[in-house]
Amino acid sequence: MGRPLKIGIYSPFFGSTLGGGEKYLGVTAEAVRDAFPEHQLEMVTAVPVDRGLYERTLNLDLSGINFVSTNRRITRLHRMLNQMPALRLYRDLFVGAQAVSYTRAYDLFIAMVYVIPVSSQARRSVMLCQFPYPKGRVPRRVPEPIFQVYALPYRALRHFLLPDDISCFQQIVCQSQYVREWIGRYWKREAIVVNPPIDVPGLEPDWGRKQRVILSVGRFFTGGHEKRHDLMARAFRDLCDAGLTGWELHLAGSVHRDGLNGRYFENVRQLAEGYPIHVHPDAPYAQVQDLYRRASIYWHAAGYEANGDPAAQEHFGMTTAEAMGYGAVPVAIGSGGQPEVVDDGVDGFLWRDVDQLKAKTRALVDDPQLRQQVGLRARAASQRFSRQRFVRQMVAALAPVVRQLEEEPAAERAGQPQVEH
Repeated sequence: MGRPLKIGIYSPFFGSTLGGGEKYLGVTAEAVRDAFPEHQLEMVTAVPVDRGLYERTLNLDLSGINFVSTNRRITRLHRMLNQMPALRLYRDLFVGAQAVSYTRAYDLFIAMVYVIPVSSQARRSVMLCQFPYPKGRVPRRVPEPIFQVYALPYRALRHFLLPDDISCFQQIVCQSQYVREWIGRYWKREAIVVNPPIDVPGLEPDWGRKQRVILSVGRFFTGGHEKRHDLMARAFRDLCDAGLTGWELHLAGSVHRDGLNGRYFENVRQLAEGYPIHVHPDAPYAQVQDLYRRASIYWHAAGYEANGDPAAQEHFGMTTAEAMGYGAVPVAIGSGGQPEVVDDGVDGFLWRDVDQLKAKTRALVDDPQLRQQVGLRARAASQRFSRQRFVRQMVAALAPVVRQLEEEPAAERAGQPQVEH
């Protein structure tokens, strides 16, 4: 076989964000490490990673994996750009461009892509696509007058630094049929669907521990596929004002405290005041597990009022599937990837407007037998998304690429240019 292959796994968000995409990437790294132990694996990130934090929060084991950062530390400039939406596109562009020079060091480069374009100069490249970005289109993150000012120079700079060329990726893997459909529309490319990994508990739920708890788990941030904690808090307040008693709403997730995201989080906390609404910022994995065990109903609202933006919908819905594994009945928005997780009326319920959300929740509140019946079916349905199944499918998707590289003449692989990190 010759020298070991050098495999790089990249995300511009790993190190600064704790969410479903990072769980997907982390378990992918575990799978590659365990399936191909004879090769050298590195994770490439835009900022240094607190390995322990990611392992505790996302239930990961990143031992034996070397981390490489394209920036040695988070600077004051980084923080300033995070608070200025009009400049984030430029920040994202430079982050993507930074990664390109690192790709030359790898035989196989596996890149997670969402919003920030990525290019690769590795021998083989695989994209883990959270959602495709429209080629040539500039995302609108600011009001129209400001957008017109920065769109033209951004396009020119992007063409120079990071052209819209995904042909460097020989294979695309995505997390749902919903995302696969949009990859076909935007890029005219096929993709392999590997649904995200869900930590399904081995034991049946303890139905005696179920409490009058409605739960939602998701990062506190605004913009993009935001989780709409604000909408859920208002809906629960409406239910309480209409006579609901004895029930609690729990909102858990990591917090982005910069700029608009910080103000969004504070708004959610203010909405919780005076009602049985509990906010759990930066909840560790063990606490989230306990909330799943206690929850009888699970809410999901990402994508509501997204004004037709397909990227702002929930691309799959990992936390919905996780809650189902604990026997919580999902009441989830019926858009994006959520209908692939929830079979409406069978193992959960889907809604289109807030009145439906409240009505379907009230029906479950008033019927404990219905909650347990649907909860049992939800638990069974969640097995489709187990971590073990994810590992098998991801390894099956990557193995042919690895084998092709292994079979190349040693001299050809030895010519791979190297860069110092």
